[in-house]
Amino acid sequence: MEKKYSKKLNVQLIAETFKAFGIEHIVLSPGSRNGALATHFTHHPDFKTYSIVDERSAGFVALGMAQQLRKPVVVCCTSGSALVNYYPAVTEAFYQNVPIIVLSADRPEHLVDNFDGQTIRQKNTLHAHTYHSTQLTEDESTESLTDNLGLIKKAVNSCLQNSGPVHINMPFSEPLYEFQDRIDIQFDEFKTANPLSQTIEIDYENLVQKWNAATKKLVLVGLQFPDEKLNEWMKKLADDESVVVLTETTSNLHSNRFFNKIDSVIYSLKDETLEGLKPEILLTIGQNVVSKKIKAFIRNHKPQQHWHLDEFWHPDTFQCLTDKIQSNPVDFLEKFIPKIYQQNSHYFNDWNSIRIEKEILQNQFAETTGFSDFKVFEKLIETFPEKAQIQYGNSSVIRYAQLFDHSANNEIFANRGTSGIDGSTSTAAGASMVNGKQTVLVTGDISFFYDSNGLWNKYLPNSFRIILINNGGGNIFKIIPGPENSGVVEEVFETRHHLRANHLAEMFGFEYIEINSMEELNSEIDGFYQNSEKPKIMEINTSMVENSAVMRAYFEI
Repeated sequence: MEKKYSKKLNVQLIAETFKAFGIEHIVLSPGSRNGALATHFTHHPDFKTYSIVDERSAGFVALGMAQQLRKPVVVCCTSGSALVNYYPAVTEAFYQNVPIIVLSADRPEHLVDNFDGQTIRQKNTLHAHTYHSTQLTEDESTESLTDNLGLIKKAVNSCLQNSGPVHINMPFSEPLYEFQDRIDIQFDEFKTANPLSQTIEIDYENLVQKWNAATKKLVLVGLQFPDEKLNEWMKKLADDESVVVLTETTSNLHSNRFFNKIDSVIYSLKDETLEGLKPEILLTIGQNVVSKKIKAFIRNHKPQQHWHLDEFWHPDTFQCLTDKIQSNPVDFLEKFIPKIYQQNSHYFNDWNSIRIEKEILQNQFAETTGFSDFKVFEKLIETFPEKAQIQYGNSSVIRYAQLFDHSANNEIFANRGTSGIDGSTSTAAGASMVNGKQTVLVTGDISFFYDSNGLWNKYLPNSFRIILINNGGGNIFKIIPGPENSGVVEEVFETRHHLRANHLAEMFGFEYIEINSMEELNSEIDGFYQNSEKPKIMEINTSMVENSAVMRAYFEI
């Protein structure tokens, strides 16, 4: 194929700058104003490009890719409303610290607010949820190119330092489609800036002294990328009778000492019992926590000290934050743990005795419960393929996932940055395109149909699997308190429906199977994961079951 590189020097400039930073993956949303960028990236031998038509889906595809690669992915669109369709993915990337670079083509600046086609106020549109936002000039003088280079480098460095989204806006005047067979701009490799946390001093001796003086320490780990080193250090931290480690599915941590089903342990406990479980020191690690119950417990039974350990975020989630520890958790723990010592304490046993009792009750409940969302999740989680990556949808799906033990062989991801349902399918699709593993998306029906354009993706591997649990509506609104008192729970909140995924599967080239009973699920689940010539959707229809009643009964045991 004849190479066609843009004659526009600013296009060459940004491409070569990305290349010098080691950026390889470009998700393109088709359009005309970004035609010079799209053509140049596609012909460039150092970039891998992916064309995703729906911008909202494209943003989440880029998020899923960057989430797995742990390096920036560029998502590039035309002018106008195309850009704001990226915004949901940008907010998720912002709160999840996923490095994506939004590159938007724009109309010339003098046409803004003059009713020119596909022209909106693009400059700084994403400012509130990006770590850096800039606009380049069109001028190609040496001085302007030098200034633009500085702006691009600053944006990319911000993306790398903060591991989060940035926005670069590029106005383009016509002609847009002038090409040549050479690249006139060349750079050597650019060095990346160190994370900001590496410059922060930590008073280890003070923290160690406080830790060793306490006999009740609670460690809560939220959203966390799988990390074997972190897992090993956390095991050492948990090997202490005065320490209780609470984890969630999205923490990707595993040990018999960890309490990995928080809601199951504390949901029905009385206030006086919870007061007795209150820690002196709370150490939180990572990001968003799914469990609302643990948030209520800590907010209502505040510890004397709350330390938050994270490289980026230090939110006061529990309204009692006393110490911000800005560090990579592994870097901190490998210096901190050798300085602390174990305590004689009843704290772990107080928690563990409750866990053992609740585990017996859950097993008894599961044995007597028939086909339902609860029973489906129990079966799915125990039969996930070894080494498969699991991408969970939001709302009730991620909450059910917290009730069961997951294998350490399965990495778990979910969009818990903003916890929206809008891009779960597209994120899982993006992850499957680069992670080299069988990727299994477990999603609810509202989330699935909402992001159905996530299936409009020609890059999906045949090993990609979607498990759609269709209970006929947004069942979460029958579980959480409040909506049932509205008088319009089915019409406005739950949005009952009779949709099925079979026609979508046919249109987008997926194999499809429908499940209507535990017998069918038990019979079909193993074959579902076997090799195939197409990706697959398994739709599990539980709409005939009163799933919310089952869930309420579970939390009453």
